[in-house]
Amino acid sequence: MKGSKKVRGERGVRKQPQYFYGYKQHVSFNAQAEIITSLCCSTGHDYDGHYLPRLVEADLALGLPVETYAADRGYDDSENHVFLAENGLHSAIRLNSYRTRKKDLNKRVWLEKEVSEPYQAGLKERYKIERKFGEGKRYHGMGRCRYLGLVRYAIQSILTAIVLNLKRLVKLLTGVSFRGRAKVVV
Repeated sequence: MKGSKKVRGERGVRKQPQYFYGYKQHVSFNAQAEIITSLCCSTGHDYDGHYLPRLVEADLALGLPVETYAADRGYDDSENHVFLAENGLHSAIRLNSYRTRKKDLNKRVWLEKEVSEPYQAGLKERYKIERKFGEGKRYHGMGRCRYLGLVRYAIQSILTAIVLNLKRLVKLLTGVSFRGRAKVVV
């Protein structure tokens, strides 16, 4: 709960609670290079599914060689599956159980998607983005929003993504990892 505000009603003035749900990052990630390719931020109560087309369009504008998009259940929306298909991309968005466990004939499409090779391959790559989120949370302060306001949170998210990408680029170019203690040569 964020606090409360005074509200005038029929029975006089009373306090009404105000709720604050935080912020979210929506990230597009190249699983092969393990680099964040695009990012947008939203408030915590926004629906995740609306942000997938924006991320895909940003990746397509960059000309990235992408075939499959994987995401968690929050992005499972029929419009997202159709959008990916229209752009010639495979969907590996984790399906909600209401799609595969319903009792009508329309579930056959979703069951076929669940056993398809691109879907299974995409799900196997999802751990890489979760690992990157964990690194951002554990080592770079993404476990807590430092500043209030969506714009300030977006700045924190973008700077953290830059740091994560720079660390990955150093690893790719030199083979030097930032994990563990530095060795002192005497």
